[in-house]
Amino acid sequence: MIDIYTFVNINIVKDIVLIICSLGILIASVRLWIQKDGKNMVYARLHIAGVVDIACIVILLVLNQPLLALIYLILCPFAAHAIANGDYYDELKETN
Repeated sequence: MIDIYTFVNINIVKDIVLIICSLGILIASVRLWIQKDGKNMVYARLHIAGVVDIACIVILLVLNQPLLALIYLILCPFAAHAIANGDYYDELKETN
């Protein structure tokens, strides 16, 4: 039988994980906005977005949404690769 104190402790842990991940997302989002444009900045921004992706996956797992977390885990690297690939070939066009 589940004790009420165990339920409260689990909710406290979930709240702490959500707060930590949310702060990580906010800090990474601010970093995306203040980053100055330069050479290979798309890759740096993709790295920052990867940090946000991991935080979102942790949040989905804490909220007991493992299927959404799995889908997010599978689709995000494909999207990042497509963005990086598009930027790489766009830079090749500009140099030729």
